[in-house]
Amino acid sequence: MNSEEFKNLYSMQSLDESITPFTNNVGFSLIRKYPENTTYFKDGRMMFIKVAILDGGFFYGVDMTKPEKRGGTTDYVIVDGEEYKKKITNFFSNDNEFIFDNTTQKIIYQPTNKSFTMNKFVEILVANHLSDRLFLKRIWNELADRILKFLFWLSDAHYERAQVMIDKYDYDRGEILPPKDEKKNIEPFFKYFYISKNILFSILLITFPSAFFLGIYWVRGDFSLSNPTLVLLFFLILFTCEKLSIWLDKKIKKFLIPPKDLFTEKKINFIEKLHNYQYRNNFQLKIN
Repeated sequence: MNSEEFKNLYSMQSLDESITPFTNNVGFSLIRKYPENTTYFKDGRMMFIKVAILDGGFFYGVDMTKPEKRGGTTDYVIVDGEEYKKKITNFFSNDNEFIFDNTTQKIIYQPTNKSFTMNKFVEILVANHLSDRLFLKRIWNELADRILKFLFWLSDAHYERAQVMIDKYDYDRGEILPPKDEKKNIEPFFKYFYISKNILFSILLITFPSAFFLGIYWVRGDFSLSNPTLVLLFFLILFTCEKLSIWLDKKIKKFLIPPKDLFTEKKINFIEKLHNYQYRNNFQLKIN
């Protein structure tokens, strides 16, 4: 079967703008209008639907696009639709739940062995695209993003997902040099401790109010700087802050600039796991 024959399995519908067979693979792309009662339709947005048989298996995907006329042609720029109150879901296949049966020329849903015509399958894709299938995932992504921003802030650094991806790419290509491993942000009276300024700030922010309000409950002698237990506790806190600063700084550097030693097994630390989690937006298609 070639792309033209594969494309002919689909019958154009009233909202369809155009259908184009692939050149190098068996498949087609479909440009479809949004339903007229949606804000997307009023803003001139379009659906970009792809269905194909590739070497890796049966492929499908749907994206929101913003048509832009350039010269005599129209470019369909993929957008995420985040500006809309009612969200859509851009997605593509990343599993083998569906296969194409050459004998019946239908799409088979393997878990139930249910078959669909090409038109019915496209309607399933459209229905999933028009639903907010990633509502809970966005909440978890936001939580992961905030945790990472807080961890980077503790280490006197800044986390922004897109910029971090660019920095990692530039480090890997050698276009920018990694930051030097220097003991910075060390206050003169803490010259014996390597403590990030924001960790120190956080500890002091907690310690001083706690000492003021809870000092009356102290049971180990006078609550004053002449008390050796308090002095020891103070330096123990500084020591702990130093260990936390060094550990966190090391984890962030390993995430941004992983070692290039081919004989060293790469270990994914918790910062990289949180970062990568935001890009895994998997879900199963609703087929009913």
